[in-house]
Amino acid sequence: MSKSKAAVAVIPTVRVIDVGFGRVKLSRRATGGAPGEVEFMHFPSMAIPSDPSAMRALGQSTRDTFDVPAAGAMYEVGMDIDLAQTGGDFGRDITDQFYLSPIYEALTKGALRYMDEETIDLLVLGLPVNQYLNSDRRDYLEKTYQGEIDIGGGKKVRINEVLVRPQPLGGYIELGNHVDDLNRAIESTAGALEPLERDEDLATLTTLVVDPGEHTTDWLLIRRGQINTKASGAASDAGRHRVVRAVLEALQAKVGRPLGPATMPLINDALRLGKPLKLSGTTYDLGEFEEVIKAAVDDPVSRLIEGVRGMHELIDIIVIVGGHPDRYRDALAKRFPAIPVFVMADSMMANARGFQIIGEAVIDAASEQLKAA
Repeated sequence: MSKSKAAVAVIPTVRVIDVGFGRVKLSRRATGGAPGEVEFMHFPSMAIPSDPSAMRALGQSTRDTFDVPAAGAMYEVGMDIDLAQTGGDFGRDITDQFYLSPIYEALTKGALRYMDEETIDLLVLGLPVNQYLNSDRRDYLEKTYQGEIDIGGGKKVRINEVLVRPQPLGGYIELGNHVDDLNRAIESTAGALEPLERDEDLATLTTLVVDPGEHTTDWLLIRRGQINTKASGAASDAGRHRVVRAVLEALQAKVGRPLGPATMPLINDALRLGKPLKLSGTTYDLGEFEEVIKAAVDDPVSRLIEGVRGMHELIDIIVIVGGHPDRYRDALAKRFPAIPVFVMADSMMANARGFQIIGEAVIDAASEQLKAA
């Protein structure tokens, strides 16, 4: 007499990739976690043509990277990609055509390698606001990354459905998990807004979500839960890269010689960590370029305010997500002293966490529809 087997519930696989100009953010199975539990990670948005020589394997340790195919060539991507960089390598595409580029393809496939899945039921991808508003760009990503994808190393992954969303929307969706912290920001601001009693109250507010990224500063104006597309947008050459480039130019003037592209990640890290920059055995205190940095931030903030199209009078709260929030928080708080300016905890991963919530909600809604049919 055979034993009956209890039916095992299959948990759909929902994954997120948010390819920014600076970092790639993604979700994957949580190490040692319960079924369906995810964790988030990120790696640099750099893709270097792969080195096929035997010299690459001669180091004392194996670097944490993958070789992936993109546009008929092989690229190396991953956590340790800086070890593949030479002085003349930039390894990035910071143009508005980034999402059509081999570098974007390589980075997306690198993220899929880190996920280590054979099948993904729903993949959520993020786009800057101005790119998202272009339906051709959304359609391109949905068609390109749906189906069986070759991700290198003899591996393939089947992606059943792709959903594209504007990057700052993820941060807005995740905001409901931070109401206590948001209320502290509200209480510390000399404005008229009262602390929220519950997360559902967010839907009654006009919220400006600002995402200062590597190349663009994106913003969404969300009024009573609806995106105002005419007052939302993105400014190119208005992100962290502009700040780093301005410091690089000031530093070149100081040292009296050109500095290569490989210097830019070092400047970025020094600014982020508040540490001196070391070049050719000499240390430089980047604090002396404070006015240069402020000017590089103030212009994008002015462009953002202009892009809101006079709706700033209606804003209740400003929420900042993305990897470089501090300077923008200070600039926006100076412009709008009576409006709470709230920086999301672990702000760089906020959009990815929100996209995971969106993807799981889409899957749950589809499941409920099947049950009701």
